Parts: sequence; C-alpha cells; structure tokens
Amino acid sequence: MTISGEREISLVTWNEIHFHQLYPLANNPKIAMNLRDSYPQPYTIHDARHWIEHNQKFNPPQNFAIEFEGKLAGAIGAERGKDELRTNMELGFWIGEPFWGKGIATEAVKLYTDYIFQKFDIQRIFAQVFDFNGESMSVLEKAGYVPEAILKKAFIKRGRIGDLFQYVRVRDEE
Repeated sequence: MTISGEREISLVTWNEIHFHQLYPLANNPKIAMNLRDSYPQPYTIHDARHWIEHNQKFNPPQNFAIEFEGKLAGAIGAERGKDELRTNMELGFWIGEPFWGKGIATEAVKLYTDYIFQKFDIQRIFAQVFDFNGESMSVLEKAGYVPEAILKKAFIKRGRIGDLFQYVRVRDEE
C-alpha cells in the first residue's frame, strides 16, 4: 500500500526493498535520543529485519516507511490503546538525519493522521514529545495537533528527568 502526498512524499508499507536502507539510516544516536528506550541503539541489520517482518502482518497497515523522492527517509506509525483506552492511538515518527529540515515529517504526519481516521474506529491520536525536542513539537503543531498536557517529570532519558509534552488530534475536531 502507498499513500502519496505532495512533493514526492509517500507512506509505503514496509517491505524488502527497505531492508538495506533501514538499518544505516535508523542507526543514529540523534534519532534514538528522541524516541522511547525500546527503539534499538545501536540499530542493527537484525533489528531492521525484525521490524519489516513484524509489520507485514498488519491489515490494514499500522506502520509505514516514509519515502522522499523514492528513498527511505524515516518511519511513522501508531499503537492502539488497550481495553478501555482502545479509542486512542499513540503516534510515533522519526526522520533520518540526511532528510531533516525539508518538511517531510509534517507532510507524513498529515497523511498518516488522515489515513488513521479513515481506516480505524478511533476517536483520538496523540503523541508525546520529550521537552528538549522542539522540532517534533513544531511538526505536530504544523500538522494540526494541539497541545493537550504537560506531564511534569514524566520521563528519564540518559539520567535526565524531564517533562513530556502531549499533543492530540480528535476525530471531527480538525
């Protein structure tokens, strides 16, 4: 499946063509610093294989490769809440360093959000951002997400405790 946007930005179902592009792009401590600790660092060829195989079982797809001008530029996806929180999906995304500052993430988040509201019976999509990651906050705001909460002292990353900023898009409130 491919979801095409403007300026040669597409969301593409993970497949074998991404394998050799994924691990060198994803293996960057600057990317890992802005993601949950479950994101592998270093990011190996085995991590790339596992991620691609893991994502081939979802129908409809939940996680996508972000392509820019036909090249892998990053990743975007969401995880659905469990039990009584099943009306929520938590958004996550990253862009490879060679592609930073080109507006790719903003376009990808817009495309992905529209897709999720079309394909899934959820009411809200939210994203949590570490307090030092102003770039991702800006991406979310440009994509129509609004600040919802600041969770004080909610994370620890590399020995530093900080605040989590939560952004949200609610169905029919676009």
